[in-house]
Amino acid sequence: MPRILSDESLDTLFRNASPQPVWLDRPVGDTLLRALWELVRAGPAGDKSSSAQILFLRSDAAKERLAPALPAEERADLPAAPVIAVIASEGGGAVDCTEPRAPAARDGALRGAYLTSAARALGLDCRPIWDFHAATIEAAFSPEGTGAVTFLCALGYGDEARSEPPQPRRDPAEACRIL
Repeated sequence: MPRILSDESLDTLFRNASPQPVWLDRPVGDTLLRALWELVRAGPAGDKSSSAQILFLRSDAAKERLAPALPAEERADLPAAPVIAVIASEGGGAVDCTEPRAPAARDGALRGAYLTSAARALGLDCRPIWDFHAATIEAAFSPEGTGAVTFLCALGYGDEARSEPPQPRRDPAEACRIL
């Protein structure tokens, strides 16, 4: 039976999440990354969705391989993030939402939402990275063509004292309609 989460839990997951964390120099362990995967894979996906893969980039060498796929402003912040999560859908080839493989792109975005929610539930801060060149990442990390990259997210522990506060959100009366 579904239960409503506590206000404290909702604050952690949504209300107080900093969109641009300044990262602490604190490692994210393998056990926590495995727990994150367990939560992401438990989320419902589309009936035609492919299986997701997550590549956790933690080493400087792995982040250097990712760097050419990012714009300059993202590259500058890359070394500070303890982990970069790369979500791919099995199958391979760049995903374009206007093509027949659009379900894979939508599934990747959905899994990215699960990843950010699960990361926050496990005490991590996260910053989605939407500006990237998928084909460059696929060539660097999946040259055999087994994964279509759909989502990137920096993960770690943010320094609350130096991170930006959450931006004000639109009022429900402005953003929602109930018909």
